[in-house]
Amino acid sequence: MTAAPSFEPTARRSFRSVVRMLWTYPVVASVLLAAAVGAFVASVPAGFGLDEAHHIDRAWQVSRGVLEPETLTPNLQYGGKVPTALVDYVEELGGASNAGRESGRPLWERDDLALAPDAAELGRARLSAASPTTTLDFTNAGAASFVAYAAPALGMRLATAADLDVHGVLTAAKIANGALFVAMVACAFVVARRSPYRWLLLVVALLPETVFQASIVTADTFTNASALLFVAGVLALRGAQRPAWLTVAATVAAGLGMVAAKPTSLLLAGLLLTVPLAATGGRRAVGWAVRLGGPALIALGAAFFTARTSGIADGIRGQVVGWPSIDRHLQLDGLLEHPLRVVGVLARTVVTFGSSWVEGAIGLLGSNSVFLPEPFVTAVLVLLVLAALRGPRARGAGVVFVLSALAGVAAVIVALYLTFNPVSAPIASGVQGRYWIPLLVPLLAGVGMLLPVRVRMSDRVAAVTFTAVPALVLVVALVVWRLTLS
Repeated sequence: MTAAPSFEPTARRSFRSVVRMLWTYPVVASVLLAAAVGAFVASVPAGFGLDEAHHIDRAWQVSRGVLEPETLTPNLQYGGKVPTALVDYVEELGGASNAGRESGRPLWERDDLALAPDAAELGRARLSAASPTTTLDFTNAGAASFVAYAAPALGMRLATAADLDVHGVLTAAKIANGALFVAMVACAFVVARRSPYRWLLLVVALLPETVFQASIVTADTFTNASALLFVAGVLALRGAQRPAWLTVAATVAAGLGMVAAKPTSLLLAGLLLTVPLAATGGRRAVGWAVRLGGPALIALGAAFFTARTSGIADGIRGQVVGWPSIDRHLQLDGLLEHPLRVVGVLARTVVTFGSSWVEGAIGLLGSNSVFLPEPFVTAVLVLLVLAALRGPRARGAGVVFVLSALAGVAAVIVALYLTFNPVSAPIASGVQGRYWIPLLVPLLAGVGMLLPVRVRMSDRVAAVTFTAVPALVLVVALVVWRLTLS
């Protein structure tokens, strides 16, 4: 009698095949990102993000089909009607966040949520078409296209249809916003899976600041996701050996999304100049059509979105004490009359705020100012450098990458100088480190392409290093955040 055949070896082979299929860069990176964003969505109360109250107001308007802010005072105030119950809940939590920051107490002695004693009760309010509303000014949230608010607006719409309370409505908005971020950046991981800079992309995506911005209601979520996808597309095209038209289309589409949320991101469109002919079929005419036509299309998008917000650009000054002294037209006239003043403003601004930008881009969490502690900030900086030095040298492309990123930095500073600072001010106040997240990958990759130094490590060591360290840093950031809240 013959023994029954054993299927154990086949089962083992099948299991190993499944493990190998799942243990790939896009899958591991996406799972890590989803877990991190999910943990922060669950831990960050509504209203604790910088300027989040205004973004929530704008998202609510979009959820009601009001795609553009209403003009309250021409060239000064733009906003609309928001349910009073939602306003009260967000103001209660936002007030606690600000009070926690201003308490002067060490992080481990704070109890920021205790400063919002009525939050739970206010969060249980139900919203309906008959709910009382309050007309609010949320001018600074009007500069971005409604596209940047589509995800949280959808979450709000579905939550109100399900008759969830105010807390549930805002939670749904945060989940939808975070889910869109994870989906878009997961696409970036897939696109850049063969690029030597794929680990740099992952480290930037897993920065505590990046993840925090993805866990709240803000237009920055869409800006960061679009920029990461756009840069991933360019990096993938640079390594393409055959036509990659789908990647070209996705990259240009991501560029349009990027400028819809933040028009100053236009200057990153110049990265398309580094796309090789092989990625567009090898024909010189077609290649240059992509290199020049892609940035031109993105520029047209930026011009369209900028034109619709010209009045809002004037209105942003209303947030500043002594706003009558701010006039972007006079400011621009002064810069054009004395061009060297631009250099001075840029230099003084960088010297004044540069160190705070580093901290703000990596781990300055919330309007209650929770800082990622040392030595973890240094660990992230080291990791970014290591990831940037794993690609091949490419002087021409490196120059384009670095100049595009630096031009983006200058554009943000000048934009804030024009709209947020008194005429002839020596520096540009209001620039924050989180604004640089979309520029980190092109800047660091460009520097890596130029430096005559390479970091060599096996794929296995790279995979462990560039996943384990960011994961540890995120755990630390989350623990510190929770300790601050309660």
